[in-house]
Amino acid sequence: MSAHAFDLAESLQTPVIVLSDLDIGMNDWMCRELKWDDNYRPDRGKILDKAQIEKLEKFQRYLDKDGDGIPYRTLPGVHPKGAWFARGSGHSQYGAYTEDSTEYQIVLDRLLKKWNTAKKLVPRAVIDATAGGDVGIVSLGSCDSAIHEALALLKGRGVAVNYMRVRSFPFSEDVERFLAAHRLLFVVEQNRDAQLRALLTLETAVEKSKLRSLLHYNGLPISSSFIVEGVLAEVLPKAVPHQTAGFKA
Repeated sequence: MSAHAFDLAESLQTPVIVLSDLDIGMNDWMCRELKWDDNYRPDRGKILDKAQIEKLEKFQRYLDKDGDGIPYRTLPGVHPKGAWFARGSGHSQYGAYTEDSTEYQIVLDRLLKKWNTAKKLVPRAVIDATAGGDVGIVSLGSCDSAIHEALALLKGRGVAVNYMRVRSFPFSEDVERFLAAHRLLFVVEQNRDAQLRALLTLETAVEKSKLRSLLHYNGLPISSSFIVEGVLAEVLPKAVPHQTAGFKA
């Protein structure tokens, strides 16, 4: 995962953060033995070499030539023509200083295009839709083991639930498809503030009325029983209050 994050950072020309949660960070976990691929070579993204730079009439650092929002870049010392103006803000798509509002907006629109490109490059969600039906669980991180156990217990109770483990942000298209395909979605997370649910409502087209939060934050690892009870409380028919007939004397 870390190697992939470095590749994404180079390809997208932006910082990429690898996040873990407290349960994974502070407890002992069984995991597969790391098998490193000696054939792996880093993906440095769009870097122009000396020969490519020499063919350019002029290097334009922030120009989007491919329509994906990612411009070509150069490395220091390769060729004098590859030098460019570095500035945190106020530059044009050609790498020149500007205070022109139209030029500034063009750069910001390109960054949005790059954000949408990132959705195609980040790790896909892990989806198990073999249960069928229109009820799903959405989660991430260390909730995974408890959810798999909960799915088996729910299946034994005749409740079919699909599952999606989100692995990256921005959310890829498979996340959108899973959300759209289900009538009811339980967002399981180990925090008080429903952070994943908040991101889903802000960054996807999911209807808020579909979402139900199952929040576990008592300091102990989440259990399958917590998930099972939360799902059953919503999907099982509600008990009808007993009514007593009244008679007049």
